[in-house]
Amino acid sequence: MANNGTMPSIDAWQAESLRFTAFPSEVVSTDQLSWWDSFVGVPPEAVTSRPKAGQYEAHGDFEGRRLALQIQPGRIEWNMKPVVKATDEELDISLLGPFLEVLASMSKVVSSWLPHAPALNRFAFGAVVSQPVEDPRVGLLLLQKYLHTLTIDPDGSSDVFYQVNRPRPSTRVEGLRMTRLSKWSVQVAQRVTLVLGPQADVMTRALSLEASCKLELDINTAPDFGRALPADRLGALLEEMIDLGREIAQKGDVR
Repeated sequence: MANNGTMPSIDAWQAESLRFTAFPSEVVSTDQLSWWDSFVGVPPEAVTSRPKAGQYEAHGDFEGRRLALQIQPGRIEWNMKPVVKATDEELDISLLGPFLEVLASMSKVVSSWLPHAPALNRFAFGAVVSQPVEDPRVGLLLLQKYLHTLTIDPDGSSDVFYQVNRPRPSTRVEGLRMTRLSKWSVQVAQRVTLVLGPQADVMTRALSLEASCKLELDINTAPDFGRALPADRLGALLEEMIDLGREIAQKGDVR
């Protein structure tokens, strides 16, 4: 087993995106749907509804971030992404903020919606979080702290990507398994500025290379449950999925 040293605080993780996805066991009517108005508390910026196709989307700013409700046949998703800010000189796409802070913000909406949700076959929580690092080597050293059964050579390794699913029995619903999928990597991205030229031409200008340690979470109810999830336990399942995601972000790849 690798010697991982001191684990970083969970507060080091910054959220890039969050989502809660529900898979209904019945057809959801999107005609005169009022979920956004009832559970978000602020008017949407835009709404697109195609009732005959069973499609619906509403999105808008919520507590300084971009919240969206998207519905299509067989799938309901609440997701949160950064607000894109355009200036005269550049397009700024920032992170959402500290993982736990963003999670608390979004879960308020989802937890208030769940008692009014249709019958669900499955439920899932997903997140992409990252920690900025000085360079890829530092990122690999950081990654090693979370991957307890893997040995990473920071001087002889590159392009490291590790994915693992460690299911657990649910502690909230008897007979239900919880899928705990995590993906770990070190990524290097080039930050660029988009500049609008005098002839309305868009030009790019490289600013810097940015490295980060990245974690992608997918916590969901396993598909072999065989029946609809108990309606009176959906709130408890939400809490369980959040707890499982927090545990991975804090302790790393644990069984």
